[in-house]
Order: sequence, then C-alpha cells, then structure tokens
Amino acid sequence: MQTSLAVESLAALFAEIHTLATRLKHGRETFQHQDDWPSGVRSILLILGRSGAQTVPEIARERSTSRQNIQIIVKRLKRAGLADLEINPAHKRSVLVRLTERGKVLLKHLEEAETTFQESVLAKLSAEDLASTTNCLRRVRQLLAVDSKVHGSKRHTPQHPPPSPVAEEGPPEEDGFPLNLL
Repeated sequence: MQTSLAVESLAALFAEIHTLATRLKHGRETFQHQDDWPSGVRSILLILGRSGAQTVPEIARERSTSRQNIQIIVKRLKRAGLADLEINPAHKRSVLVRLTERGKVLLKHLEEAETTFQESVLAKLSAEDLASTTNCLRRVRQLLAVDSKVHGSKRHTPQHPPPSPVAEEGPPEEDGFPLNLL
C-alpha cells in the first residue's frame, strides 16, 4: 500500500521535472543561435550529430514523437541548409537525413554554448547529488516505460485525426523526394 507521503513525493517530483524542463527550454533560448530554432530542431541536430544519417522514422522513434512532426522539422532544416536528404542504400523507398556542413557548425555552436551553461550549474552542485538524481530519474523513466507496455498506451487518440500539416505545406515532392519517403 502506498503512503500519502510517497504519493505526494512522486507528484512533487513530476512537478519539478515539468518546471525544470520548461526552465531548461527557456534557458536554452538565451544562448541558442539567434535564428529562433525550437527545441525539436536542436534535438534532431543532436541525434544526427551523434548517430549520423537517420531515416525520419528512426528519428521519430528516438524522440518518441510522430513521423509527421519530424517531417516538418526536417523540411525546415533542409530549407535552412542545415540538413540534406539522400537515398537510403538499405531501403530504396526511404531517404536518410544527414547534417550539412552548415548544420554541423550550428550544432557545434549550440553544444559550446550549452557546455558553458552546464559548467555554471556544475559549480553549484556535487557530483554525488547529480549521480543520485540521474539514477532516480532513469529508474522512474524505466518504470513508466514498463508500465506503458504492460497497460498499453494511455494516450487519447482522436477518432478522426486532423490532416497532416505536411500535406498542406505545398507540392507533393521536394527536390525530387516524394514527401511520403521523408
């Protein structure tokens, strides 16, 4: 049986995580590139910088988001010259997204700025506190992942989802790549 103190503690932890995530998002805006890139763009740049060229579905799985959401961000990255598309040699009906040199430069700039920010925070926290907090958050994430597999997704999905914004954004092809391959 769960005590009310444990339930309150978990609720407080979730509230802190939400508040911290919001502050981190807004805090990043103070040192990110001035082109008003949202956090989703940064996340995809990091994935491509770390893992190399990826398909849209691979990126979507890693970010736990929809393929359509990634398609929109990839199109924005491509228009800005930060990413390119190439035929996937492993699967002729899909494409790989890869960083351009300009994308690599922006990613390096973002990582350097973030490192400076992290160093200022590290000066005020102990390694033990950070390790303990990281372990706790990792365990909660793992428990939530197991719980969602056991009980199924609790997400509410509408009976008739709205049309994909990608389909409304223009021609069915971009630079010779059918949008359904992105």
